[in-house]
Amino acid sequence: MAKIVVDHVWKQFLLRRDRADSVGQLLTRMIPKRRTKTPPEPFWALRDISLDMPPGTSFGIVGNNGSGKSTLLKILTRTMSPSQGHILIEGRVSALIELGAGFHPDFTGRENVYLNASILGISRKDIEQKMNRIIDFAEIHAFIDTPVKYYSSGMNARLGFSVAISVEPEILIVDEVLAVGDEAFQQKCMDRIFEMKREGTSILLVSHSLPSIERLMDQAIWINQGIMEKSGSPRDVVLAYRQSMLDQNAPLSDDQAISGDDNGVMHLEQAYVTSRDKVVEIMLSGEPLSVVMVLENISGRQFTGHVGVAIRRPDGLEIASFSTLLDANPLVFPLGRRRLSLNLSELYLTAGRYEMSITLYEENGRRLQEWPQVIALQVQSLTMSPGLLVLPHKWQEN
Repeated sequence: MAKIVVDHVWKQFLLRRDRADSVGQLLTRMIPKRRTKTPPEPFWALRDISLDMPPGTSFGIVGNNGSGKSTLLKILTRTMSPSQGHILIEGRVSALIELGAGFHPDFTGRENVYLNASILGISRKDIEQKMNRIIDFAEIHAFIDTPVKYYSSGMNARLGFSVAISVEPEILIVDEVLAVGDEAFQQKCMDRIFEMKREGTSILLVSHSLPSIERLMDQAIWINQGIMEKSGSPRDVVLAYRQSMLDQNAPLSDDQAISGDDNGVMHLEQAYVTSRDKVVEIMLSGEPLSVVMVLENISGRQFTGHVGVAIRRPDGLEIASFSTLLDANPLVFPLGRRRLSLNLSELYLTAGRYEMSITLYEENGRRLQEWPQVIALQVQSLTMSPGLLVLPHKWQEN
């Protein structure tokens, strides 16, 4: 049976600070009298990481860029060895941790499929039977006989993922490379991962998509600066990680913003919910809803950017999110105040308490501010449902 055990794993790198930045520096350091050696500095990418992944379970890994997630995956795929500790892996492993890993740039896509299959121990006869399925999933029919050095990063990701799932692994390890490509293909990959999970494949997934971690995984861990901060249920881990991100990126207070702090861009003066032209804190499921925001541009210049609104349960689970970035509708804020509203014709949530948060982004999508004001909303429903949504429906006898 497939399983993974990570037992007190540490990983150290040595950082050299005396590398030459120019040809002149390199020539100068070749002179014996002037040659000085700075001892390398130790850097611990992983510190005492342990996890036990029983057969048929799925683990999600969350954390900031540079936290050590990819280093852990490279150790698990045996492309890197731990400095201390041990790992135990039983079962056939298929991994997708780097774009184009294992692909020869001068080989065609088809030739690379055969190459990767042979590395994974799959016979040529077996892979020939699966070739059409691999090409269909990757959606690169017109380019399958083209050298992969001409592929885009998205095409590399498509073919790599298609090969990884085609060999019917007992353990599937996937890094954030699925973030490359269009949204439809990302969803297609997630659907296939969920299907493999139901079939009993053990899955280890690194993703910045926290809803995917909550929805797909049985367990989760949060790695921060090489240390495992938390492990447990995906909901608890994601909630702790979200709170940490909010603490690290604390938005400006009103006083800081008004004082003209260099980081101040927009000031959120008011934020509230209306339904049928009335300000509400309690609404009936299925009623129309508007999130109204009064924003003041304090940057000293015209600002073009995006605004996002997220609806969450109090435990941090994101129910829905809306943004002008996703809708490809950038907003132009002249100096002064501007009123903005997000309008929903119907909001079918089950009864309970919800919170709405508002975030500001630059035009290129970089997150700037998430305001501390959280809009609380109580939803009442005439329909009892244990889920998250109350969807309009009817029963019919034929």
